[in-house]
Amino acid sequence: MRPFILIIASLTCTCLSTCQAAVDFKPVTTILENHCYECHSGEDPAAKLDFQAFETQKQAIESDDVWQRVHEVLRGGTMPPNSKNPVPSERLEQFEHWFDATFLQVTEIVPGTSPLRRLTRREYQNSLEDILGIRLNQELAKDGFRFMKPPPSIVEKLLPQDPPGSSGFRNDAAAMSLDQAGIIKMLQIARYSVDQINSFESSQRLVFQNSENATEILHHFLVRAFRREVSNSQINQYLAIYDASINSGNSHEIAIKDALVAILTSPQFLYRVEQHQPDARQSYRITSSEAATRLSYFLWSSPPDEQLLNAGIQNKLVSSNALEQQLPRMLESPKLREFARNFGGQWLGFHEVISDQVISSGNNNVVKQRLAMYDEAVMYFEYLVRTNRSIFEIVQSQESYINQMLASLYGIKGFKSPIPTRLAGREDAPDPLILWPHSDANRGGYLTMAASMTITSAPQRTSPIRRGVWVLDKILGTPVPEPPAVVPPLEDARIPGKALTVREQLELHTSNESCRVCHQHIDPLGLGLENFGPLGRFRTNGIDATGTLPTGQAFQTPADLKKILVTEYQEEIRRNITQRMLAYALGRRLRYYDKPVVDDIVQQLAAGGDRFHVLIHAIVTSIPFQYRESSN
Repeated sequence: MRPFILIIASLTCTCLSTCQAAVDFKPVTTILENHCYECHSGEDPAAKLDFQAFETQKQAIESDDVWQRVHEVLRGGTMPPNSKNPVPSERLEQFEHWFDATFLQVTEIVPGTSPLRRLTRREYQNSLEDILGIRLNQELAKDGFRFMKPPPSIVEKLLPQDPPGSSGFRNDAAAMSLDQAGIIKMLQIARYSVDQINSFESSQRLVFQNSENATEILHHFLVRAFRREVSNSQINQYLAIYDASINSGNSHEIAIKDALVAILTSPQFLYRVEQHQPDARQSYRITSSEAATRLSYFLWSSPPDEQLLNAGIQNKLVSSNALEQQLPRMLESPKLREFARNFGGQWLGFHEVISDQVISSGNNNVVKQRLAMYDEAVMYFEYLVRTNRSIFEIVQSQESYINQMLASLYGIKGFKSPIPTRLAGREDAPDPLILWPHSDANRGGYLTMAASMTITSAPQRTSPIRRGVWVLDKILGTPVPEPPAVVPPLEDARIPGKALTVREQLELHTSNESCRVCHQHIDPLGLGLENFGPLGRFRTNGIDATGTLPTGQAFQTPADLKKILVTEYQEEIRRNITQRMLAYALGRRLRYYDKPVVDDIVQQLAAGGDRFHVLIHAIVTSIPFQYRESSN
């Protein structure tokens, strides 16, 4: 790993140890007292980090991400600040010994925590649609065209967006809560959704099973809603609701719907409940049905379909080989679009290009353009995964999905739309996107995609800082710490009477030594993409996109920069995507004890030609994905 990667290494690239109890924490508290308490303690500690809260080894272990960052800044020399006394070398050696003994010495792969996970808003909507056989999103057109972003579904109207957790994803169990107001809204949503059954003939067949037997109907529905076989007592619980509704004078259909609403507001539906084995002395394999659920929500963000559900119930998914056998079919399913939307969109951030603020305030052309950018990003990610492409095509590729609007933005000549004629009155509708080769080496991959360039720009100008930070974080897995509050914005860097270029502004902005520490890594990457305007349109007039990385590699064009990244930084990219996808699959941030499994998956990925299917197979067959940790 290269020097500038080490200085601002990812907080999720943590290390593993299970031998911490015997390590002496006293040398660390001595360093904190003498060099850190002045700024990092009290009612308003710097960076909201109060080191006085760490008094024992156990408390330190529970916040391993904090110590990863402390380790980086002490080793990199960025802390304590230059105005304070440096940490003596012998104290640094003591800290290194403590850090190594606490976080670096264990090599055993362990399951780690398996927190109770509520369905995300997206998973919740998908689950309602799948088990009821309905559609909650409105379709604006039946001919494949759309003018604007579809209006929000009832789920999107009533439930707020899930916040991203420390894993970086919205399915992070630690960040999801459900209060009484949320339960009431879910009750409204369940009643509305159940009432939609009558709108779809296929839905009526799916739910009512062409049967008048309430027990049979509820049993079949409960299995699909709870994603496993259910007991007679559970069936009777909801059969009692049916009977009470009948006794109140309601019809068979209404009574069934009353029971369905109760099922759809049950914790067994709203949460991904897994069996706990309190007597287990060591980690244990999850059940076959639980494996089906983990796999389905990982790749589809929805419950298992009939084939996967039956395999789970019939106890056919109790081995790694059995799970692997399900993957080819699942990776070919149209539901894989959800993996691209939820994992790809949240990892690379392209979901931001159609934020509510932009869509609601933009005119028709702006909306169409943003939707095209988003569709390109989603469809291309799905294409990379479905066709088992190299993970490095995230950075450098020779094709993408475009339509006429994007072809014009990208300056592509000779593009032909698959729609030869326009429908009367729909002449202004956008074209569908199709896979198209890029002849320009500067194009291809997410580094230069319109969605990426747009979300990393200011409203009316480019932002080399945002773009550099994006590359470091999203591609190389090395997030940059937040700048100190006292650092002035880039716009304040000016010389009276002189119009400065972006590069000159950056040089003036980073003349301060404390700023230069991070900006020497950020700025070359951001300036290397300066040929692309705020929307990703290529430009050359007055643009200097040359640069040299801190490790010495020089580049003249964006194509040169991409080539350097995919040749010289393969290990960083490989490890980053492994950590991101594993965290998404597990629904939690990776901890220090996850490093051995990350190392193992990275080795499998490299040996398998760095293909997406290799990565997915390695995660699905990993111990954290297939096992739970004993509480004993």
